[in-house]
Amino acid sequence: MNESAPPAADGREYAGLGRRLLAALIDNLTWLIGIASLFGDLIAIVYDASPEVGALTALVVFSAWFNYFSFCEWRWGQTIGKNATRIEVVGPDGDKPTFAQASMRNLLRLVDVFVIGWVLIATDRRRQRLGDKAAKTVVLRRAPKPLPPALRAAAAPAAGSGLPPAGAATPPIAPATSAVAPTPPPAGPETVAAAPTGPRGSLPAIRWSLGDTGWGLLAGLIVAFIVAPALVLPFDPDLDSDGALLVAQGLLGVSLIAVSLGAATRWRFGPLNPALASLGLRGFAPVGLAWMLVAMLAYYMAAGLFASFVIEPDQEDIGGELGVGDENVLIAIAAVVLIAGLAPIAEELFFRGFLFSGLRNRLSLWPAAVIAGLVFGAIHAVTGITTVIPLAALGVALCWLYEKTGSLWPCVIAHTFNNGLALLLIA
Repeated sequence: MNESAPPAADGREYAGLGRRLLAALIDNLTWLIGIASLFGDLIAIVYDASPEVGALTALVVFSAWFNYFSFCEWRWGQTIGKNATRIEVVGPDGDKPTFAQASMRNLLRLVDVFVIGWVLIATDRRRQRLGDKAAKTVVLRRAPKPLPPALRAAAAPAAGSGLPPAGAATPPIAPATSAVAPTPPPAGPETVAAAPTGPRGSLPAIRWSLGDTGWGLLAGLIVAFIVAPALVLPFDPDLDSDGALLVAQGLLGVSLIAVSLGAATRWRFGPLNPALASLGLRGFAPVGLAWMLVAMLAYYMAAGLFASFVIEPDQEDIGGELGVGDENVLIAIAAVVLIAGLAPIAEELFFRGFLFSGLRNRLSLWPAAVIAGLVFGAIHAVTGITTVIPLAALGVALCWLYEKTGSLWPCVIAHTFNNGLALLLIA
């Protein structure tokens, strides 16, 4: 085995066999445990109804596994496993591979997985398997991230401090003067702290306090669950038509979004981009998808244990009430969009981006997550009191996921999947 691999063109190390094996293990376990367990029952049900369609469904799931590698390496240069092991795929010029290169190296994965690829990685001077050689790609140890500007400024000698850069000659000591540095002006109402206060972990900085969080929670619940339905009552006092229920549900979601944005902008509703970022709608590393699967699997296991040993939750068919199975296609589509589209975004913005984040500004992770989770479960009591505890557990899991990734998007994706799965199982 050749251990003396030359450095890459940019001076970085080629990723060796150990890291490549660990990355592959993480990626494949993510799919086998996560995707297969979630879609296994669906494939079995479809196969019982029609073996041909079941086989086609299994092929689609398998192709999703294959395309996962190609897409992630083309888009980010690394998969979940590669991100976790700090390696990445690059092309001949040192940039991320093209879509053709990513597809080629992963098409030959079907050959490399049977011993030959691992032998080549262990013996080749550039650690290239067959797919890498065909696509002209290499796998390198990830370059260290540069320090953020704030940390670079903190590490650099302060202007006028008299401290020379490392290695520079020491200047003569200036005579002491009686000048006193001017006191910086007090922060005005529009000043935003450069760094978040409190034990916020990886969450973005926010502009609302714990007191603002309490008042915002009260305002959001009143607007969403009292004011929004009241706007529909003049047109349908009993709220028994599909149209009235859909409008009320839509207004509920819009209300939660509005209150979240109001708190994030100090009720000026602008500018929106910084407000959305402070609410968590910002990018995340690919490994966030792995954490999402961990959170959801933990929730499904907890929900299963609760149903088996405590009580099986009895929840109303909200999808049916809103018209998911309605003969009118427009009503059915609108109901699916509200349940699997608007509701996840609105509830994640309010209960995780606003409520949990505000609590987290003063509390540690688990107290903040439990409080936010219980509120999230309690507001769903109208759909069935026995669902409060399981949905509170879902809320806690999503709070942990937000803390872990620093982005709300994995929570939105998980929430959308959960709502969509509920609709599918009910249908």
